[in-house]
Amino acid sequence: MAYDRDWVAANIYRTGEHPAYSLVPPGILNYPGTARYSWADWPMERRLQEAQRLLSAAGFGPDNPLRFEFSHRNTSDNPRVAVIVQNNWRQIAPWVTVELRGVEAQVHYANLQAKNFDVGDGAWSADFNDAKNYLYLLETRSREQNYPGYSNAEFDRMVRESDFELDVVRRGAMMARAEQLALDEAPICTSVYINSTNLVHPDLTGYEDNISDFHRARWFGIKNA
Repeated sequence: MAYDRDWVAANIYRTGEHPAYSLVPPGILNYPGTARYSWADWPMERRLQEAQRLLSAAGFGPDNPLRFEFSHRNTSDNPRVAVIVQNNWRQIAPWVTVELRGVEAQVHYANLQAKNFDVGDGAWSADFNDAKNYLYLLETRSREQNYPGYSNAEFDRMVRESDFELDVVRRGAMMARAEQLALDEAPICTSVYINSTNLVHPDLTGYEDNISDFHRARWFGIKNA
C-alpha cells in the first residue's frame, strides 16, 4: 500500500510504463483483467494509515520496530527505484527501518530461488500471451520460481482447474478469481508493467502494436513505394 508505484512509473522509468495494481498486465488474450488490489484507488494518505494499522496489528511498533533488508539488482533503474521504495516504506512509521542491499543480478536471482532474502525485487516477461504464464509463478508446485514461497490450496485448485476449461471466457474468469485471491493475500508487491518502445517511420505500413511486441517484416511496406 505504501509503495508509490504511480510516482515511480512517471518519474523513474519515464518511457511509458504504467503503475501495476495487479499481477497480470492489461491486454492479455482471453483474460478479463478484473483482478486488482482492493485499495488501488485510495489516496496515499489513507494507504499509509492502513499500512501502519496492519503492521501494528501484526505486533510491530515503537517497542518492537520493524527492520528488514530490501535486496535489489544493481542494473538499469533498479537502484534508483530501491531508494524510492526505501523512502516510501519508512514513511509508514518512525519504527520502520529499511536497509538496501544491491546485488549482481545473477546472484540476486539465485538468492530469490533459494529464499535467501527478506524482501527482494524481480521482473518477469511472459513467454506466451496467456494469464497462466503469470499465475503459475505463485502456484505451490512452481517451487524455485515461486520466490515468496506462496502456497494457497484454493489458489492452486482454481489455477489447476482452469487448465482443463475449454471455454475461454469461463477459463479467464476462473483465473481472474485466482489472481484476486492472491492479490488480497499480497505475497508480492507489484510495481510497474514493463513497456516496449519502438521508433517507427510514418511511411511504414503493416506495423501494429501488440502486447508481445512481435513484428513480422513480411507484412511491412512503404507508403507510395
